[in-house]
Parts: sequence; C-alpha cells; structure tokens
Amino acid sequence: MTARPVPRPAEARVMYAVMTAEPVGTDDLIAVPSPDLLRRYGTSEASLRQLDSRPHQTLFLRTAELQDAAATQLAVRVEALRMAAEHDGLVIDLTIPRVVEDRPDAVSLAYATQWYVVDPLALTAGRLETVGLASFGLPEVALEGVDSTTHPMFGAVLAGLAHRLIAEWPANDPVGSATVTLRDIAYGLGDPAAGTTPGDRSVDVAIEYDPAEQRLIVRLLGDPAETLFAP
Repeated sequence: MTARPVPRPAEARVMYAVMTAEPVGTDDLIAVPSPDLLRRYGTSEASLRQLDSRPHQTLFLRTAELQDAAATQLAVRVEALRMAAEHDGLVIDLTIPRVVEDRPDAVSLAYATQWYVVDPLALTAGRLETVGLASFGLPEVALEGVDSTTHPMFGAVLAGLAHRLIAEWPANDPVGSATVTLRDIAYGLGDPAAGTTPGDRSVDVAIEYDPAEQRLIVRLLGDPAETLFAP
C-alpha cells in the first residue's frame, strides 16, 4: 500500500437526538435507529426499554469546520445530555448510532472510548474496527492482526491511539509510525489517574490510509503484552 496523507473534509457533521416522553417544543421527524442496530453498537437493554416510552425527539444537528470539529462535538453532546437530564430523556448519537449514557459533567475529549465503538462483527476477521471517529472528520480505524483470545489488550491499544488521533487531528496527519504509551491508554479508557500514569511504557504502530476502505489501517510493531502490560 502506497503511503498517502489522509483526506481532509471541509466540514464534520455532529448529529444527536434527544428522546423524551413529552414533546420539547416541536418534534423533529426522523426515523429512530432500530433496536437491533442500537444493540449492535452497545446500547444497553435498559436504555432500549426506556426508549419505548420516549417517542418525542429533538435533533441537534451541527456542521463544523475541521479544526473546530472536536470542540463542536464536545459542546453539542454536553448540550444534548443536559436537555435529556432536564426532561428525563435519552440521547442517541446518530453517527454511530447508540444511546449515550454519560453524565454531562463527565464528557471529555481525552476519554476516547466515549466517542467510538468497536464493530463486533469485525473481530471474526482478526480486526478491531471503529465506528464514530468520522464525527471528528477522521477516517475510521482498523487495527489488524488481533487475536480474538486477547482482544481486550488490543482494544486498550486502540483506545490509546484514538485518544492521540482526536487530540492531534487535524494539526497532524496520522499516516506513518506512532508510539502509543500506557498513559495514552489510560486517557483513552477514561482512567481518573491517567495524568499520573507512567508514560515510559509504549508500543509502536504503523498507520496507513487505505483509499478503497477509506480507513486508517493500523498494525502493531511490537508485542503489547511485553512492552505495555508485563509485570
């Protein structure tokens, strides 16, 4: 695969729906994602049951220039969650889609796994594939060479890499080599102690852009079990 820079869209789209039992203003009319689709991307059964009694919707649709995508994504999610909290509602991230179950005061760009899910169907092919990073104007990521018996370890590396991608895009093009540290992983997984996590343990990765898949293809250049997680 020939190394090439990542395409940069002019804008990124942010899309949420707040679902409530009573209308908040005038209902917006969109097709709500199916329960099967929401379930596939991690929505809990409890949230699915609650959606049945919340048929009214208020949409939060924004576009942002690429350099403002992350800040816009953060601001809109917090706004939607606050409305939901005021009206006993639920928030659906329509990009993924899934129900967002975070508190407004807990939303953080550093906490990367708040912003994407891993498609469960891709694991059978030895890959971890993200769904959700497109909201930042990034391509989705496919981490290759994943052993299904140890995929949580690879998932941790993916979280650390996603943390870096969100923080550094679009100032830095991700194609090339990169180093994911244990501290990156702690931030990506939302560890409250991330700021004091040692940064001297790491694993190198190679990142290429595949125009056919429109994904970042990531391969580990070391064994995370030895370089990151060894006692």
